[in-house]
Amino acid sequence: MLSVLLTILKVLGIIILILLGTILTVILLVLFVPVRYRIMVHRKTQEETPVSVKLKVTWLLHVVNAAFSYPEAAFVRVRIFCFTIFRSDKAKDRDTATGEDKEKEHKPQKPPSAKPLLQEPVSENGSGKPEENISDRKPEVHEKQTENDMAQNVSGKKKAGILSKLLEFIKKLWSVIKNIKYTILKICDKIKHIVKNIQYYIKILQSDTFKRAWTVCSGQVFSLLKSISPRKIEGSLLIGTGDPASTGQVLAVYGMLYPLLGNHIDIVPDFEQQIVEGDLYVKGKITVFKALKTAWIVYFNKDLRRLIKLFKREAA
Repeated sequence: MLSVLLTILKVLGIIILILLGTILTVILLVLFVPVRYRIMVHRKTQEETPVSVKLKVTWLLHVVNAAFSYPEAAFVRVRIFCFTIFRSDKAKDRDTATGEDKEKEHKPQKPPSAKPLLQEPVSENGSGKPEENISDRKPEVHEKQTENDMAQNVSGKKKAGILSKLLEFIKKLWSVIKNIKYTILKICDKIKHIVKNIQYYIKILQSDTFKRAWTVCSGQVFSLLKSISPRKIEGSLLIGTGDPASTGQVLAVYGMLYPLLGNHIDIVPDFEQQIVEGDLYVKGKITVFKALKTAWIVYFNKDLRRLIKLFKREAA
């Protein structure tokens, strides 16, 4: 009985060790195996497809790979080994199909046609117009008197409106003149507050805490950017802006970037026509461990946390 129990415990221990070893191996692979990327761009104005772009991202000897190409197959595809686990075009097709089904379900039905309205009765005199009542007619003299009264009332209202507007304008002008002193004082207080804030931030930027945080964080960020930057860049470009002066400016910028680009990219100027053609190939890699390490150091930096608290306290 004891031997059986020991055998079971031994098997369980081996299984647990295998599981822990597998989990540890996966974690190490994720952290230290780099994610590699390749970008290829081709442009030729005389071809049927003047621009073509291909992007491919691989991990762990192409076990996991993602690809995007334009315009041959304008969708993102993700594969594990030979099995496709995601395609953006299929997701769009499913969304459009479900949208059409919903539109069919919620499509409103046409209401039944309305019955024609009954015709209005025709008056006894045979015409479509109603007969006028003789008693409703007023004499012309009374109409003239009413028009004169209305004209007098309108002129009186206009005079009263002009006087009221004039009084309102005088009141507003007086209130503005009266409050000029308070307005100037408020503006001076705001200017003093802004000056104090500027002085406060200048003190923070000149402090030793900011210098230490900048030294640590900037070094980590620049190191991360250096590891992410392409390891290989090759290309040849034919560039022309249509203006010899602006084309010369482009060549001047290329000359300033030559220490960074080196002999990897060749630029041929065209001083006669406006054209951009050529090929570009970029290759690089990204390591998850490097990104996590940078994030850890920056996030748990005491000087950076203190600076954030100082800025928030002033902002509040």
